[in-house]
Amino acid sequence: MKQRLIRAARYTAGLAVSAAHMLLALWAGAAAGGFAWRHGYTLPLDAGSSDPISAAIVFGLVAAGAVLVVPEPWMTQVRHLVMGRPLDYCPTCGGLAEPPAQDTDVNTPKETAQ
Repeated sequence: MKQRLIRAARYTAGLAVSAAHMLLALWAGAAAGGFAWRHGYTLPLDAGSSDPISAAIVFGLVAAGAVLVVPEPWMTQVRHLVMGRPLDYCPTCGGLAEPPAQDTDVNTPKETAQ
């Protein structure tokens, strides 16, 4: 029962890390879009009546996308550390992966023939 409670708390904390990252991306997109809207930025070759709003939308999407994509490896490591499953760099492929399982045969009792 205690292990299930700990596992549930770690999973909830991992989801909270993901939610905080998403809220940060939404805030950055809204801030960039609002800045572009207030200062009247426009996109090149956009000569319509809706050019300030389209520039604000594009700037907001670019800022939110950058906040989501650029720190994603670090956020993945933090999320897995909080969940209790640390990630490490794979020596063969160079990507993030769970560390290999330790050799458990050393400490396990041998099977007895019946």
